[in-house]
Amino acid sequence: MNDTTALAKPYSHILKEFNTFFLSEVLYLKVYDNEDNVIGHINDIAIDLRLNFRHPYVSAFTIKSGRQKSVAVDPESIVEYRLDYFKLSKNPRFLNKFDAEDKYEGDNEILLNRDILDKQIVDTGGLKIVRVNDVKLTFVKSKIIAIGPDIGASGLLRRLSIERIVKSVAAIFNKKIPDKIISWQFVEPIGISASCKLKLSVPHAKLSLLHPADIADIMEDLSIQESSEIFKSLDEETAAETLSEIDESELQVSLIESLDTAKAADILEMMPPDEVADILGDMAEQHAEEILSDMNSQGAEEVRELMSHDEDTAGGLMTNEYISFPEYFNVEQALSEFRLLAPNTEMTYYLYIEEKGGYIKGVVTLKDLVMARPFQKLTEIMNRKIVSVLLTDPKEEVAEKIGHYNLMAIPVVNEDDAIQGVITLDDVIDIIAEKKEMLPHFMKGSD
Repeated sequence: MNDTTALAKPYSHILKEFNTFFLSEVLYLKVYDNEDNVIGHINDIAIDLRLNFRHPYVSAFTIKSGRQKSVAVDPESIVEYRLDYFKLSKNPRFLNKFDAEDKYEGDNEILLNRDILDKQIVDTGGLKIVRVNDVKLTFVKSKIIAIGPDIGASGLLRRLSIERIVKSVAAIFNKKIPDKIISWQFVEPIGISASCKLKLSVPHAKLSLLHPADIADIMEDLSIQESSEIFKSLDEETAAETLSEIDESELQVSLIESLDTAKAADILEMMPPDEVADILGDMAEQHAEEILSDMNSQGAEEVRELMSHDEDTAGGLMTNEYISFPEYFNVEQALSEFRLLAPNTEMTYYLYIEEKGGYIKGVVTLKDLVMARPFQKLTEIMNRKIVSVLLTDPKEEVAEKIGHYNLMAIPVVNEDDAIQGVITLDDVIDIIAEKKEMLPHFMKGSD
């Protein structure tokens, strides 16, 4: 087994015999010291995410010997890599990585066997959650890097030691069973073991680059604990947008409840008041009030107003974020005001004109406003035929009106015809879809 060439040039054997290899092929292989004594077996492989986030380097091999405490060894201390054993150099460099309870402690490191193999990960390229069946690694000069997880059937077949047989049979029928390797740059580990002290400067950085709707879809397929872990790592703006995209109210509530009150308030302040009201309305009253107390007073008051309405009525569906102008404004004044209000308003397509006291008098579209002459009065270009709903109107009636008149939004008024808020199409689209008789008319209007 002694090989002076191997001692002089690390990795020479592995480069000749297998340049790339899989985690499953080296786990539990015996490890010999320089005097050919078995000191244990390969128990895990650590990768360090600091040096190369796209193609992380192997930073340590962990070795276990029966009931003895595990040890970690520098990859460069292994001078022979074989398909049936590993061999250490004369003076191997052991790393101080295990605590008194034999748990691996490595900042910015992940253990492939413990934290990745057979675990769920997020494929940020394919925007889906997948299970890891194996991990592919390769040699690059004097380093070993993790190419990525194998999520295909080949990984399972390899671990069952039947990969070659099955692939040979498949070849007879001109079939292939390809490896499905995800490049590490598209891998986002989730549910990392509590034993792993992962301290990345930007945790879940790859996920945070996705569209909030995609993040929401991924989180809806995870456990509450895993979703909460991801949610806490997002910046407040992305967290707010993601929360808005989540369809499951129970998950929305759980995510907010997983945060401290101050952070929950900061995130909810960035969301439309009607959505905040829906979330807090499903929470325990005391907890909801604690969050409202931490929100800015104006925003909290708007949410409390919305929460006071029955959720099955127009008042419960509406948002009180809309844009309106006094009747004496001209076009130029309205556009100037619009630029100030639009960034914080959900619905900007319809712009309402109010009389003194908040009574709705007319409506213009943004297109109407942009196309009009600067000094025209809004009363000259507004549409006086306004379709509206009352605060107490049932949601089915709201949906019917929006669908019948092909509206993007509808104003909500009180008994005195003073505007209180608006309901947008997306708030009732599910009701419209359920009432299939509305759809042909609505789609015809869209044309």
